[in-house]
Order: sequence, then C-alpha cells, then structure tokens
Amino acid sequence: MRVVTVTVLAFALGCAPRPAPVVAPRISPEALAARLAEADRLASRGCYLCLKEAAAAYASLLADSGDPGVARKALENNLMVVAREIELRIPDSGARDAAEQLRVKFPSAYDAYFAALELMAAPNVGGVTLQNFRAVREERLKLVAELEKDTSASAMKAYFFIAPVLQLRDFRELKPTVDAVLAVHPDDLSLKYRMLAFQPTYSGDAARDLIGQETGFGEVHLLMGQRAFLNGDRPGAFRELTRARELLPDSVSVMFGLANITFAYARYADALALYDRILASPAATGLEPQVKLGRAKSLSYLKRHDESIALLTDVLQNDPSNNPGEKYYWRAWNRLQLGQAQLAYDDATTGLNAMRNDSIYRLAGMASFSLNRLGESRKFFEEALTMNRADCDSERYLGLLDSAERSWKPALGRFSTAASCYEGVIVRLQSELAQYEKDITGLSNGLIGAKRLEIREAEALRDQSILNAAAATRNTR
Repeated sequence: MRVVTVTVLAFALGCAPRPAPVVAPRISPEALAARLAEADRLASRGCYLCLKEAAAAYASLLADSGDPGVARKALENNLMVVAREIELRIPDSGARDAAEQLRVKFPSAYDAYFAALELMAAPNVGGVTLQNFRAVREERLKLVAELEKDTSASAMKAYFFIAPVLQLRDFRELKPTVDAVLAVHPDDLSLKYRMLAFQPTYSGDAARDLIGQETGFGEVHLLMGQRAFLNGDRPGAFRELTRARELLPDSVSVMFGLANITFAYARYADALALYDRILASPAATGLEPQVKLGRAKSLSYLKRHDESIALLTDVLQNDPSNNPGEKYYWRAWNRLQLGQAQLAYDDATTGLNAMRNDSIYRLAGMASFSLNRLGESRKFFEEALTMNRADCDSERYLGLLDSAERSWKPALGRFSTAASCYEGVIVRLQSELAQYEKDITGLSNGLIGAKRLEIREAEALRDQSILNAAAATRNTR
C-alpha cells in the first residue's frame, strides 16, 4: 500500500506545473541608470555627432534592457538625428529605419513627429494657386499647434515644435511662446542651436559660446561661415566652413557653402570638384539647379565654354523658372567667348526678360555690336550706363559707335571718360591686389592671379581709349 501511495504521489508531483525559471537581469539597475545618464548627457549636447553617439549608446542599452523608458528615449534621439540630417542635407544614416522600428512600441504617440519630419524636408509652403498656398499653410499650422501641446515633455518635442513654427508664424508674436518653451529645457544645446539657425535670432557671440560648450558642433561652424560669407569676410567664411566640413564631411549644406567661398577665392578647379561631389550625393535633391549654376560658372572661368553651355542648356530646360536671367546671362557670356554672336544676342535679350542689370545690358550691347546692330547696341550700352555710371566698357563702346557715325566730338568725350574710368579701376584693383598679397596662407593665390590679369586688361583698355581720344581729337580739327 505504501508503494502505491508513493507511486501516486510521484506521478502527481511529475504532472504539477513547474515554476517559471528565474532569469538573471542582463543589467543591474545601477548599471542601467549610469549608462542611461551617459546616453542622456550625449543627447543633451545637441550636435549631430553627439546625437549619433547617443544613438549608439541607447541602442547598446536596449540590447541589454527592455526598459520602455530607454526605448522611448532611443526613439526620440533617432528622430532628432533624422531631423538634423534633413537640415544639414546629410545622407540617411539609418536613423529613420531605427525610429520606425521603435515607433511600433508606442502606437500613434509619435505620428505627429514623423509628419513633422516631412514638413522639415519640404520647408517651402505654397503651390500653384493662392488657394493651394493657404490650404497647405493651414495644414502645417494645425500640425504645429498639435506639436505645441507637448513641448514640456522633452527637448526633442520642443525642437520639433520650434523648428517649423519659426518658419510659419511672425516671430514678434511668437517670441513669448518660444521663450517659455526654451525655459523648460535650459540645458539642452540642440534648442540653443535651433535658435541660432533662425536668422533673426542669430548671434555671433552666442555661436562662439555654443562651440565653447560643445566643440563637436559642426553645424554652428556652418552658421558662422555662412554669416561671414554674407558679410564679405572671406577668410572667416573659409575657416569656419573648412572646420564644419572636418566635422561633417558628408553634409551637402557644408559642401555647398565651402564650394561657394572657394569659388569666391577664384579657386575654380577646387570649387568645381566640390560642386561635382555635391551632385553625386543623394542628399543634394532639390539643390541641383543652384549647384549646377555654380558648376557652370566655374567651367566658364576655366575656359571650358562648351561644357558650361551644355550644362546651362540642361538647367534651363529642366528648371526654367528658377533664376532664368542669370542662366541666360552665363550662357550668353560663354557663347560670346566662342564668337557665337547671334546665339549670345538671343540669350542676352531673352535674359533681359527676367533680369535687369548693367552686366546683362552690357553683354547684350556687345553681342549686338558684333552683329553690326549698331542702333540697338547703343540703346543697350546707354541703359547699362544708366544703371552704373562707372561702366567703363559701355562708355568705350559708345565712343566706338560715335566714331562709326563720325560724330567725333561726342566720341572724344566718351573715350576721355572711358580712359579716366579705367584709370580709377586700375587704382582700385591695385589696392585690392595689395591686400590679397598680404595673405600668407595661399588662399588668395587665385585672386592674386585674377586681379593681376584684370589690371593688365584695364591698362590695355585705358591705353586704347587714350589713343582713340587722340584720334577723335585729330578728326575734330
């Protein structure tokens, strides 16, 4: 009987449910807190490189912990990385996919922020009609209003509100709201950067202070370089943009700024290489027309006229509405260098429908002069002089037109004025050359060469104008 009892008991024990095995935690609460604090610190530094480091830290932590708080912070940090990649035109690093994978853990909670990413990627509001413009703007304002509700929850949510709202609403009206949002997150450097990136609130002192707090802020160097370029500070622009590229080598925004300042230094081959690299980047979408125009101008100065004409023809065909006047001007300029007077005339006169300045009037005058359309040429040169009284070339050409009509007294006045004008240009160019020659860095070598050539050309035209004035004097006797 005892045996049966034991057997039954053993059978009963064998069928009883086993307790769940006790699994040791992959990471201790103390280690989790310490590593999370470090990831949070990196995220709060705000620079793109900091956010990338934070993303790696959060991902490593998620591999060791299923903590939903870590997942949420990882998601928000990835959204910040994507936003910065859009702003800086950096190719997708994979942060968007990582954010999408984490998004499923928080159904619908972050839909507005993913929608805001699309808004950041297409910042220009509008459409073909005024009605469409208003409809799109209203939709964006609704999204911004939704984002505003939760700005106190995290610095990321504040950033996603501030970035678009600054572009949509009047800042004077908006300032109290923005100040209140910033006050909730006083130590987050990404929000300080966001305010620097908004032109009305940019401050050079604040920019330098931010770089002092976080030396990895390549995007702040970009802002400083852009501002220096606008202010005519070539050395400052080149220095800041070079540093920005060292930190953010894949940023199309940085490369474009550096290409433009390199072009301004008359380093046309180097600028061309940068424009080519930009066009090879997937992040250049939407910027191609501006980059191609810069590339065409570089080709022009490198005397690769046929290539420049082909590129400008492509841009005019595929992007006819964006700054057509300058494109026609440069195609006309290149065609005139090749002796294609009729084609240059056609382009210059077409360009006048979109752009009016002394340069394009002068170019139209030179093309029509080459075609012996003298009456029309005179009108173009006179218009150029109306816009710029210091247009020496137009003055000289008008002297040639007067000479062709045997109007020697007016011709004498024109040639004398042109000679004096060129003399003034030479003095100015020599002063500029002296400044460039003080540059021991080598950056100004292209400008030095170009300036010396300009001086020689101006001297030749001055001397020719003096000879023409003497000939006109003899004919007036």
